[in-house]
Amino acid sequence: MKYLIIPASRVPEVRFSQVKETGPAYVRYNNDNSKTFIKWDGDTPDCATDITSSGTFWGPYDKDEFMEILKTEEWVDSSNPGD
Repeated sequence: MKYLIIPASRVPEVRFSQVKETGPAYVRYNNDNSKTFIKWDGDTPDCATDITSSGTFWGPYDKDEFMEILKTEEWVDSSNPGD
């Protein structure tokens, strides 16, 4: 599995049939809602290639790298101590 962090403003460019997320309502955002991520298995989907060829992005990351990113202050909801 590969993970790509993208600006939230780029969500309309994601072709959800090419990634694991099922639609824009089902992506997870960072704490200030400025970033989200997409993930996929296998070859890089066309929509990820399009996003990475123009503009800001972070990654792609493998699962272990990405799980560490999700533990950072930017992604952990500090208002919910159970997370």
